[in-house]
Amino acid sequence: MPAKELTVEGLLAQCGKDLDLELVTGKRGLSNVLRSAEITRPGLAFAGFLEVFSHDRVQIVGNTEMSYIRTLPPEERVSRFERVLQFKIPCIIVTNANPIPEDFINVADQHDVPLLRSPLMTTRLVSHLNAFLERYFAPEVQVHGVFLDVYGMGTLLMGKSGVGKSECALELVERGHRLVADDVVTLRRISKYELVGRSPDIIKYHMEIRGVGILNVEMLFGVASVAEERRVDLVIQLEPWDDNREYDRLGLEDKYHTFFDVRVPEYIIPIQSGRNLSILVEMAALSQRLKNAHMNPAALLDEKLRAAAMENNPDA
Repeated sequence: MPAKELTVEGLLAQCGKDLDLELVTGKRGLSNVLRSAEITRPGLAFAGFLEVFSHDRVQIVGNTEMSYIRTLPPEERVSRFERVLQFKIPCIIVTNANPIPEDFINVADQHDVPLLRSPLMTTRLVSHLNAFLERYFAPEVQVHGVFLDVYGMGTLLMGKSGVGKSECALELVERGHRLVADDVVTLRRISKYELVGRSPDIIKYHMEIRGVGILNVEMLFGVASVAEERRVDLVIQLEPWDDNREYDRLGLEDKYHTFFDVRVPEYIIPIQSGRNLSILVEMAALSQRLKNAHMNPAALLDEKLRAAAMENNPDA
């Protein structure tokens, strides 16, 4: 998968309102590209130390940097700006509604570097911007399946085409659970141990049911029946019943499915005539909630049986 990119214009469109960003100058540089979620404070660069200047990132200029800039004589200030902006900088954001020297504006415009300003405090802006960029640039993959919020657990149904994932999901929606994605699920790793899933925008909240056609779940069941994004808490593999396979009857052994080195608890549910699939999915979600709270009914029962066996046969 090719590396993701984000233009400065795209950054303004997606989070400019939330960050209260104003474009001061550098309109010709709105097509400049960001390729990393990293953010830099260029104080050392303005002071003249450019050997390790991370120029290919959003540059945040706060009170500290602006206070230093104002102490410089005009000619020296322009010289510093010229040396810093000779690098290909995507954009510069000035925080705390700091007044920007006119010479700074002119140099940024000459080098086609968008100069943005926000009234937000530096720490708050960095926190919000970093969260947005980390999510935007997080590695992602698309998988075939159905993703739902079942009792607050992000539940990913997987299995071969035609196994009944969408029909099961539709019944779960009717039972009050929420659809996130059908058929194509975009998984994104936002931290070392956390995945989130969502639907591609073009098919969001739509389901394909064989024999019925395309359904819009939000239109049919209301806004409470859908969710835009959820953390992936468990994977349920649906497969036709195989008489030659031994299925887990106790739940003592934990299984996992791995995406991006993130292990997600996995349940394998065989499909057979007469089994209520939606209830089984609900029970898997509730069981995983208990396990997340360090309560495993199967393990507790096993401990009781072992203790009873020891009492009846202490010499064993």
